[in-house]
Amino acid sequence: MNQYLEFAIDLADRLQGQTGTNPSVGAVIVKNNRIIGFGAHLKKGESHAEIQALKMAGTQAEDATIYVSLEPCSHYGLTPPCSKAIIDSGIKSVVYAVKDQSLKNSGHEMLQEAGIEVSHEPSERAQALYNSFFQQQNTKLPFVTLKISTSMDGKVATDAKESKWITSKEVKQDVLNLRSQHDAIITGGMTVREDDPLLTTRSEELKDPKRIILTQQSDFNEELKIFKDENNPVIVMSDSNHFKVNENQNIEIVNKEGSNLKNVLYQLYEAGYAQIMVEAGPTLVSKFIEQDLVDQLIIYQAPKMIGGQGKYQYYQTNDVYPLSNSKLFKIISTEIIGGDLKIILRKK
Repeated sequence: MNQYLEFAIDLADRLQGQTGTNPSVGAVIVKNNRIIGFGAHLKKGESHAEIQALKMAGTQAEDATIYVSLEPCSHYGLTPPCSKAIIDSGIKSVVYAVKDQSLKNSGHEMLQEAGIEVSHEPSERAQALYNSFFQQQNTKLPFVTLKISTSMDGKVATDAKESKWITSKEVKQDVLNLRSQHDAIITGGMTVREDDPLLTTRSEELKDPKRIILTQQSDFNEELKIFKDENNPVIVMSDSNHFKVNENQNIEIVNKEGSNLKNVLYQLYEAGYAQIMVEAGPTLVSKFIEQDLVDQLIIYQAPKMIGGQGKYQYYQTNDVYPLSNSKLFKIISTEIIGGDLKIILRKK
């Protein structure tokens, strides 16, 4: 593949999880085999990648080629169409990696009609970046990744609730990086009360996701660390209409629209959260799996056998299902991290 198109895809990849319900896009402008401008869409409502690259290139953009990870848009949204800006700039040719299935009117055709040479050079890597975006456009639901750290026999804790630490310190760092790629993290009220987690990336270099807690109770202990961040309020989605926020707790209350998790996800997507990771205990994890709301499953499996009665096995149901009704996932990749196995799976 063309090195400049690869660079554009790299830019888009690095910014996954920062653009809300908009796709992450990278753009590179080249003239006489020299990069004269590049850009990436950093945040929903701000300039798209193509516009940033054009601003950097300035008047040199005339007769240049722009390489874009996703087909330039052709509609007016929060920002004007990128295709029009490309036409107005005098760009000679456009090369893009992925056809934008969400466009009502083709940016490709708009550019061609203006006399610009347009080339679609498909990339499997780029396509993988946008599959979740196209899915969101159809379902109006966020893309949900369920993260599990477990033993070989499927336990996230011993029967005595001991869970620190099943997996290695290398896995912990990988999870922090994974958090930064998501708009928000969902956890349950019981997990917060028992584990007192921060659910941040613990790094100034990584973006912290919005933290969202689902609870049926009406308050939290005021000593819990997660609520003490003055700059980043935690969203608490409660079944209670009388939730009490204690002094010094930075909490934003949102009433659930019913107990169905799908309704919760609709609410979050409408609020701009497109990539969501679930880090929770077996009760909430099992509900997400049972309600078929898991798009991606990431399992960190330690080479340990915990045993016991399985009180904290990560997937639990009241009913015993026949094998013909079992939940099916497809293994996408496997990797060894610090002696533990990382498995990425997608819903079949």
